[in-house]
Order: sequence, then structure tokens, then C-alpha cells
Amino acid sequence: MTADKHMVGPVFVFGRTKENSKGMGMRRVAALGAGLAITLTAFGSFAADQPAATQASASAQASAAKPAAKLDANPDALNMVPPAGPGVFAVQKKGADGLHLTVTGHKFTSRAEVENYLAWQAAQQTEAQKATWFTFTEARAKGDTVAAPKRDPKGPHYSFHMENWRPMWRYKMKGDTAWKSWSPFSGAAFFADGKDPKTVTDFEVTADITVHKGPMDDLNPLAFEAGPVSDLLINQVSPPQ
Repeated sequence: MTADKHMVGPVFVFGRTKENSKGMGMRRVAALGAGLAITLTAFGSFAADQPAATQASASAQASAAKPAAKLDANPDALNMVPPAGPGVFAVQKKGADGLHLTVTGHKFTSRAEVENYLAWQAAQQTEAQKATWFTFTEARAKGDTVAAPKRDPKGPHYSFHMENWRPMWRYKMKGDTAWKSWSPFSGAAFFADGKDPKTVTDFEVTADITVHKGPMDDLNPLAFEAGPVSDLLINQVSPPQ
């Protein structure tokens, strides 16, 4: 086997026949030496790079294995509605799935503010029972003139109808010694309409609900889905005083 005289660069050839000249032998030894030096240099460079590469790989693996930092909970998001003072809110179990809710106060603001706070509490208490929706029980009496809402299979389906959240009221005006009652189904105007709110010295608002699990009956005009009710009111309500 012979080397091509046109080949560029060092050529490493082993097992040449003895008929080559002495000069050729010396060049072969020099070529072999140069090749060995190149090999040793390349090996040394590879070995030197190994610790850095290994360290970088280990660092990358450690970084990937390190758990992400935990974000602190936003206390404002968890406490958007201030806690009620003593005696302001009460809940009483009625049967297996019934709840009687009561809000009591001495500083009247408006009907909407108090009733919305009670509705928010209804949603909270429903979720506390591991339920997802509730029905409002209307406290109607003989002689009431306000029509009861009816199911409408052809009407729109809603998560709740706030206009049908109509709890019962008891109150005392300035100078009263006994409680008076007002029903939203009687047809009479709200007792505080047109009056100075400061003349209302005591009030008590009550509602009876039944909590439910599973899909909501969205054709029931007295059905309220707890999550959407809470989402609607959480930025609007605060406990009365």
C-alpha cells in the first residue's frame, strides 16, 4: 500500500515494505510523532473541559429540580368582606338542608346594603355546607298582594335572580318600644322609604334557605348559585353595625 502523492496534510501509513529508503523511514517516524502529539493535545483539551461541562450540567439539573418559589397569599383578597361584629350575623340549622339566617344592626344605611349582605352570607353558608346552590323560601302570609315568581321554561336561564331575594324585616324607629314588622310581599312601601336613616334605631332581617348539591335548577326563579352570588357581592358588601 502506498500514499497518494497528491494527498494534502500528514498521512499515517502502517506496515510499509522494507524496500523504502532510509529517508522515507525517518519521515514516517516524524509523522507518527506529530500524530501522537496532536492526539495527546486533543485528549488533554477534552479532559480539561470535562469538569466545567460536568459542573454546568449538574448546576442545570439542580436548577430544574429546585421547586418554584411559593407566592404569598394576598391578605386583601382573602378578607375582602370585614368580619361581622358580635351579634350581627347568626345562622341556625333547620332540618337536614335548611338554614335560618339573621342579620341584626343598629345603624341603618339602606335596604339594598343590608339585604345584599344577607345574600352574600347565604352564599357563604351554602359553600360551608359543601353545597353549590340554594333556594330562597318566601315567607308569605294570607293577604299578601305581591305575585309569586313562576317558572318560565322559555325564558332565559340565570345563575340567580336578585330581584327575588326578598327577606323579612323587623325594626324599631326612634321612640318605639316594641318591634314592628315589614313584609316585602304585603304590597306596602318599605318602612324606611322617605325617612332619615338615623331614625331607625334597630333592625333585624331574616331569610330561610335550603342548600343543594349538584346541578342547579336554573328554571326555579328562587334558585341562587352560591359562587356567582358571592362573586357579584364580595366587593359591594360589609356587615352592618
